[in-house]
Amino acid sequence: MTDFLRNELIWIVAALSATAGIVAIGVSSSALLRERMANNRLSALLANGASRPRFVDQALRYLEWLGQRIERDEGSSGEVRAILAKAGFFHPSALYMFLALRFGVAVSIFGAVLVMRSEKVTLFNFFVAAVFAVLFYRYALIAIKYLGERRARRVQRELPPVLDIVLMVLDSGVSIDQCLQYVAQAARPAAPTVASILARHVADIDNGVPYDVGLDRLGQRLAVDEGVDFANLLKQAMFQGGELGPSLRRFSAELSDRRLARAREEGGRRATYLTVVMVFFFVPVLLVVLVGPAFVNVAGTIQAAAQRTHAK
Repeated sequence: MTDFLRNELIWIVAALSATAGIVAIGVSSSALLRERMANNRLSALLANGASRPRFVDQALRYLEWLGQRIERDEGSSGEVRAILAKAGFFHPSALYMFLALRFGVAVSIFGAVLVMRSEKVTLFNFFVAAVFAVLFYRYALIAIKYLGERRARRVQRELPPVLDIVLMVLDSGVSIDQCLQYVAQAARPAAPTVASILARHVADIDNGVPYDVGLDRLGQRLAVDEGVDFANLLKQAMFQGGELGPSLRRFSAELSDRRLARAREEGGRRATYLTVVMVFFFVPVLLVVLVGPAFVNVAGTIQAAAQRTHAK
């Protein structure tokens, strides 16, 4: 009986200990989870973005340092920075990141070509690898220019309807800040590129950036002549006075006319492309259809004449 009670007491103590351990682990895990979530939110607020692993930050700092070294050697940072800004890369370290990545990709292509042609190390293999590396180094900038041109076309296509929304909101009697804040949210489904740029402008103003600097940044981020003119109109209305509605309405009508002219120009260019396609693909087939029977008849006549001559 005593042994039975001792065993039961041992099992009761073990069960209570296990229960207390599970409760302690649950409570401590919950506290650690809440602390981790609070730290993540605080890091996101202070760093203006999500926290990154340490090795990612180290890699980005190394890329920036390498890009700074390359930029000092090349000395052509102004043009590349303008191309990157037109493509939508506005971060101060975007230039150095791009230069470092372009150089790294070129070196990687050079090594990959040498490895692929490693059956025999010759001067010709080094020349081929150097040619491919230079091509990739050059075409990286061409690719950024192409991205910038595509983004500029998107901005030019999205800006007229956004201006129409801006006019409707301004006619309701709200201020320019409230108007831009509303348009940045309302125009996101129809004009995501321009809406994101307006959202950045609103964030700059909320963070204490002066209005003139914020409007200059708005024009730079739009990166097209129409966007710069739009930012200048807002700047003129805010600092020099005057009604913004009539000027913006005339500007919107002008943008619509420009958009129609670009559409007509694009239609004429497509017609030229179709003409070239017809010349290269349809005309040869048409010539074969028209000249083929006559050629067959001439060939048959020559063959019959040759047979008669041989028979004689």
